Amino acid sequence: MQSLVRSGPSSAIKNPFLGSTVSYRVAAAPAPTSNATRMVTTMAKKKGVRIIVTVECTESKSIGATPSRYCTQKNRKNTPERLELQKYNPNLRRYTLHREIK
Repeated sequence: MQSLVRSGPSSAIKNPFLGSTVSYRVAAAPAPTSNATRMVTTMAKKKGVRIIVTVECTESKSIGATPSRYCTQKNRKNTPERLELQKYNPNLRRYTLHREIK
């Protein structure tokens, strides 16, 4: 049995059991402005010269074992030829020559 009395931005609640009045203020939400609109942008493709390449073990390929493959990056301008790296092959348990594959 509460009676709610409102008068403008501030209000008061009267409690009949305690005989006291509790005041509170209601804040209004600000109106949205024109610069508060949400802007959506799309992701663009990188324009760099670095590409992601896959290198595969040459020794395991020649003996028919499971090939070991690694992904790495290379700079297209500095390294136009195929990439060759010494990487670890866990199937053969040693470091072997890995060449770039397409």
